[in-house]
Amino acid sequence: MGGLIVKTFIKAVIICCVITFVDQVSAKQSQSLDSVINMPLFNEHSAVMLVVEPQTGEIKFANKAAAAFYGYSIAQLQTMRIQQINIFTEQQVAQERQAALTKGQNYFVFKHRLASGETRTVSVYSAPFTIENKDFLFSVIHDISSQRNLEKALWHYQENLEQLVAIQTNEIEQKRTDQLLLALISISVLIILLATLTMLALRLRRAKKSAQKDSATLKAIFNSIDDLLVYTDVEHRVITANTAAVQKLTAGEPLEDKNIYSFTECPKGVVGVDSECQFHGAKEVFWGEARVTAVIDEKNSKIGEIHLIRDITLKLKARQQQRLASTVFSTTNEGILVSNRDNEIQAVNKAFTQITGYQEQDVLGKTPAILNSGHHKPSFFKVLYRRLNEVGHWEGEIWNRRKDGSIYPSWVNISVVFDEEKDIEVYVALFNDISLRKENEQEMWLQTNFDTLTGLANRYHYNSKLDQEMIRATADNKRLAICFIDLDRFKSVNDTLGHNSGDLLLLEAAKRLKACMRSSDVVARLGGDEFALLLPGINTLADIERLATKTLLALSSSFKIGEQDVFVSGSMGITIFPDDGVDRKILLRNADSAMYKAKAQGRNCFEFFTSGLHEQATARSRLENALHKALSNNEFTVYFQPIISHDKKTVGCEALLRWHSAELGDVSPAQFIPVCEELGLIIPIGEWVLREACREAAKWCSSFGDQFFVTVNMSSVQFIRQDIEALVKSVLQETQLSAQCLTLEITETLLADNSSNILQQLQALRATGVGLAIDDFGTGYSSLSYLKRFPLSKLKIDREFIKDLPDELEDCAMVSAIISMASNLQLKVVAEGVETFAQLAFLNALNCDYIQGFLYSKPLPAALFDKYIREFIAEQNNK
Repeated sequence: MGGLIVKTFIKAVIICCVITFVDQVSAKQSQSLDSVINMPLFNEHSAVMLVVEPQTGEIKFANKAAAAFYGYSIAQLQTMRIQQINIFTEQQVAQERQAALTKGQNYFVFKHRLASGETRTVSVYSAPFTIENKDFLFSVIHDISSQRNLEKALWHYQENLEQLVAIQTNEIEQKRTDQLLLALISISVLIILLATLTMLALRLRRAKKSAQKDSATLKAIFNSIDDLLVYTDVEHRVITANTAAVQKLTAGEPLEDKNIYSFTECPKGVVGVDSECQFHGAKEVFWGEARVTAVIDEKNSKIGEIHLIRDITLKLKARQQQRLASTVFSTTNEGILVSNRDNEIQAVNKAFTQITGYQEQDVLGKTPAILNSGHHKPSFFKVLYRRLNEVGHWEGEIWNRRKDGSIYPSWVNISVVFDEEKDIEVYVALFNDISLRKENEQEMWLQTNFDTLTGLANRYHYNSKLDQEMIRATADNKRLAICFIDLDRFKSVNDTLGHNSGDLLLLEAAKRLKACMRSSDVVARLGGDEFALLLPGINTLADIERLATKTLLALSSSFKIGEQDVFVSGSMGITIFPDDGVDRKILLRNADSAMYKAKAQGRNCFEFFTSGLHEQATARSRLENALHKALSNNEFTVYFQPIISHDKKTVGCEALLRWHSAELGDVSPAQFIPVCEELGLIIPIGEWVLREACREAAKWCSSFGDQFFVTVNMSSVQFIRQDIEALVKSVLQETQLSAQCLTLEITETLLADNSSNILQQLQALRATGVGLAIDDFGTGYSSLSYLKRFPLSKLKIDREFIKDLPDELEDCAMVSAIISMASNLQLKVVAEGVETFAQLAFLNALNCDYIQGFLYSKPLPAALFDKYIREFIAEQNNK
């Protein structure tokens, strides 16, 4: 028995060594095999240890104890295979290694041969491990030769002892036969006693197994409960808890000895009452329904408490959702109708009653067909219910009937609720009255597509109809006429009679145009006094000419505006699809070009688009494209033309814009400046000219004093769309030019605008000291009232009045009158376009203040003008 105990102890020690080594190796898997084997546990341990490669049997490493046991050095052992030590066959040894590697077998008994040739019986404990993705066997070898010899000796001794006992027994039986009966009785008693004890032991074992089974069952039940179950002592400290409680409250950490009330704000000691409390779980706060039950012993004393906690977070959320749904159902502005699978109405809300007029008792048990207006065919509802059955949802517009019989549009959203078997349980329909929205949409559609003043189609609707008619004309192989009409002299009506009268005239013009058209024709107002016609299905020019003549005749008749008869006319441009183009933009441009040609022909007429107009339109397009790039490409230059006083003591200049296009070459200002004004490019270009002119003039003013001035042309567009006062002040400050050295030239068109804003800007400019000059006086809407109302300082007589001086008597009289009037009004006069000495002599005789023209010099670049002006002043100083 003692040998068995020792043997078992040794096995336990060896197994611990193996387990310890394998655990350390597993912890160091990221290291190399050498670093693992060099651990002190392996090298210095007293047990014989080897590391063997399982496939080949190579001994990879051996410790000092192995070298001492086998009689080989460590280096020799590490060059050997295990087959050279084990006296089993190589095949048997390989099988045992494989069993240790794959089957987890870890105990073997072998016979190993030592270096001396002696054979020892050894027990081998092997364990597989992996280093650097390679498998190895770690083996601990224990010499059991002496144990085996001792076991043989014990067996021999036992056999002898048994023989001796048999002899002595026979002798005793022979000598003491009288004691046999007593022995038999004793044995019988012992057998009975043994049987009894055995029976008791079996019953005890069965009771123990039953108790263990019951305990396991109770524990399984305890832990399988989804609710939190916690058993505490009377001080509320946890004794045990089920898995749900541990996971929920401490995320797997021990719950024992913790106070259950540290996880909640529930009142302590309340027993037998369900209460809703908030609990602080390991991961989240949750609401629980807690019930505490007292545990009473046989003496009726309380020994603990069972806390049953049910997580009701989802229940509370569901309860909240139900309350919310109930609130929404009763308070929402949308009508709600709920029907069962047979489409019988089960419930409606207050909004349903408000929208339809039906009370709940009027519709319960009936189908939604009670709302049918008759606007939809049965096929419409067949498609609707088929969609509901297939998809479970339908949304769209339905016209319904109220209880009072009125019909209204509604936007309906129907959803199907399916049960667990995927059968329809209920239909839920949400709807609202969209009458107001339909009215707003209609109003918005009218505002988007029609002119608010005349009720005619606007530009957007006209373009849409044009696109549609072009597609139809292409399919039908027909022509389409596009006409633009501009009312002649409409601006004068606005200026003289006011905008209200102009609006009345536009309304009457729209009525006359519609009266001239067929039902299939489209009449549109594009803006201002511009109208457009769309004439589909007209294939002969004669028909178009007849309709155009009729239209212009209607417009040329007098208009009764208030108490006055007003006369206007129309200029019409006509282009044909697809003859003149197939693109909408091209056709609109063609019609516009033809309309301007009609105006040029004397107005109150119509013109068809021609190839010549196409060339003009193409040239205009090229000009516009080049203008957009001109400023950024530095293609503009400012030239300066001298302005000389009649006594030649004061010298100034006019800044003139010149454009050399990289694409078009030199372009005349008369050609590109109107286009700049139309496109709005005159604003950045005008600022650039003003800045350049003032920058150069600052140098000359510095050299020649206040006797020098520069004149810069300003467009009426700039005054309307900019704050000119702020711009001029900014430029003067930037260039350090004195305000007295700057004169701004404005056109009579600007003054005819009759705007208080224009007057305020001009007065503000004059207050700064900047001069103001009317350019080309006498050629536009000349009015003496301009000279009285506006703070002007100069008049510029147009070259048209100068070129025929002194031979043309009417021009002489006109120029003489202008100079005399300006003198009386204390305005300086500049005569433009002076080219001959005869003209100069005539103007000097009238005491004209300033002369400008080719007689002195053509416009020059800044460098050449600087040279010219210096030579001119030097020449005058030498006289």
